[in-house]
Amino acid sequence: MATKILLPIDHTDDRSWKKALATALEQAKFYGAELHAVEVIPEIIQLPNLPEGYGSGAKDYVRGKVEAILAANDAAYVPVHIEEGSVYREILKLAHKDGYDMIIMASAKGDFPNYEIGPNLARVVRNAHCTVMVVRD
Repeated sequence: MATKILLPIDHTDDRSWKKALATALEQAKFYGAELHAVEVIPEIIQLPNLPEGYGSGAKDYVRGKVEAILAANDAAYVPVHIEEGSVYREILKLAHKDGYDMIIMASAKGDFPNYEIGPNLARVVRNAHCTVMVVRD
């Protein structure tokens, strides 16, 4: 039984959330669980030629994009977390720290037998302390 569900989203790729969001909403309703969304911004590399403060405002921009996706799918009430760093590490850290007992992630469709399971999804599945539901496209 799930009481707290985490849904990683990449606002730049609707395959990361389109089907998974619907599944997460169903699971949250079925279990009476809290649903939270997270997007991880990859670490911004500090190169000497980048201006000071490069990337400031990125979290607010991404939060707005994720909130718009949720609102357009009747899920505006879902809390949004924006993390920065390694995608799979930040998902795992958040899930462990905040006591999530289920993570729902999407996997893009590939041709049999090569279903597309990217490195972030594979690492989350292998290392999560909780149940991980993979939603196939």
